[in-house]
Amino acid sequence: MKKIVMFGICGKMGTSISRELMKEEEIELVGGFDIENAGVDIGEFLIGKKTGYKIYNSYKDIKELSPDIIIDFTNANAANKTINWAIDNNINIIVGTTGLSGEDLDNIESKALKSNSKTFIAPNFSIGAVIMIKISKMISKYFDNCEIIELHHDKKKDAPSGTSILTAEQISLSNTFNKSRLKEGETETIEGCRGGFTGGIHIHSIRLPGLLAHQNVIFGAKGQTLSIKHDSLDRSSFYPGVILAVRSMDKLSNYTFGLDKLINI
Repeated sequence: MKKIVMFGICGKMGTSISRELMKEEEIELVGGFDIENAGVDIGEFLIGKKTGYKIYNSYKDIKELSPDIIIDFTNANAANKTINWAIDNNINIIVGTTGLSGEDLDNIESKALKSNSKTFIAPNFSIGAVIMIKISKMISKYFDNCEIIELHHDKKKDAPSGTSILTAEQISLSNTFNKSRLKEGETETIEGCRGGFTGGIHIHSIRLPGLLAHQNVIFGAKGQTLSIKHDSLDRSSFYPGVILAVRSMDKLSNYTFGLDKLINI
């Protein structure tokens, strides 16, 4: 029986994932962490039925629960603090929070590899999105260029998404399409129209109410285009990846980045 504490339990992702975790026979959700609803029974908050486990807002209370795994769906600043705290206290942690900087990740990796706990970080827990990235990397060498359009709900804090950045980075390992954001002789009538740029690939971010998480990777070659599109229509789409990570933790090294490490295709 794995004892789990959900950080960000009152947020949309934390709530969705926690409700699914409560259905698992081999998992016990022993607490939540959030700046809201401290002291409230997690069962009463999630499903309207008391469980005896509560929401806390202090690390001290969480440590006393002796969790096997912390799952974090908060924000980048809070997650960075929590990850370092978990490592210092030898607690395994799974992180779905995006927006962590490259420097943050480098520092976390260095610290985790010297620790007695395991840290698993994934920009996207949708198995379909991970397969999209893998396929994009595989086929990129057969095309002349590529651009990414990522679409998310209007409450998302960071842009571009961690998934789109990871997609561009993985594609660039097989093919570098552009050396600079604007080609020779290319101009922007409105600054920024050509989007962001990383790994030789342009990324365009859209934020609108009604969306959840969507990405379209568009490849172009002479006389043809190929689009690989993925849509997360509900937050439950991320749960299979989360539970896969939970069940894989015992076999992982002290630091793992990306759900792709758990999907073999």
